[in-house]
Amino acid sequence: MDKPGYSISENWDRIYILDEAGMPVRVFDFGAKVDWQITAGRQYELYDRLPDFGVEVRTRFSCWASMHDDKPPTFWTTIHGNGLDRIYHSATWAEARDKHRRVIAKVKSTLPCKDLPARPL
Repeated sequence: MDKPGYSISENWDRIYILDEAGMPVRVFDFGAKVDWQITAGRQYELYDRLPDFGVEVRTRFSCWASMHDDKPPTFWTTIHGNGLDRIYHSATWAEARDKHRRVIAKVKSTLPCKDLPARPL
């Protein structure tokens, strides 16, 4: 059902959700996008906080593709903290999950562990 003021023009940037098979489907309603993100879209999100390294790693479906090119929407893996601010793109959820895992492994193998105060006994 279209909600007044929530419609997306065909000439505006492309907004997508994923169908039951995980394939991108263009939507023309912000309400549909938001509803998807807070329900089914949650299964396409990963988040790891690595406090020992001062880094957070998130992976999610972007829901967005520009009208300026033909590139499809992608999954984004973002790394933030400790001087690392990067975004990696993946075409599929399987690729995105693997990239998320590899980014975490790289952080753990290359960054020094932050000095944390000793815990009381």
